[in-house]
Amino acid sequence: MIYIASPYTHKDKEVMQQRYEDVCKFCYDAVQRGYLVYSPIAHWHPIAEKYGLSRDEAWWRELDEDAIKVSSRLWVLKLDGWEYSSGVKREVLFAKRNTVRVNYIPKGGLSCIT
Repeated sequence: MIYIASPYTHKDKEVMQQRYEDVCKFCYDAVQRGYLVYSPIAHWHPIAEKYGLSRDEAWWRELDEDAIKVSSRLWVLKLDGWEYSSGVKREVLFAKRNTVRVNYIPKGGLSCIT
């Protein structure tokens, strides 16, 4: 499984919605190319919205780290703001500490994957 790290939290709910939609499209494209991917944003955003799940970083950290531990790779989807995302930074550091290979993917591009 490939864990997809992408920025999410933002003060503007429309930005958060767009990030969700962008990562969903990326996951669709990846699956169409034969990759098994997991994105906590694609999976949990609609559930969090509907049921008011906590947006607390500690809750996300535990969920993310458990998923990263069972992943063979972590792909950072470079959506706008990715380089400022504390969550993405945390996920990358955790992956590297757990010998999970990290790749950086330009927004919308799977061509650089090996």
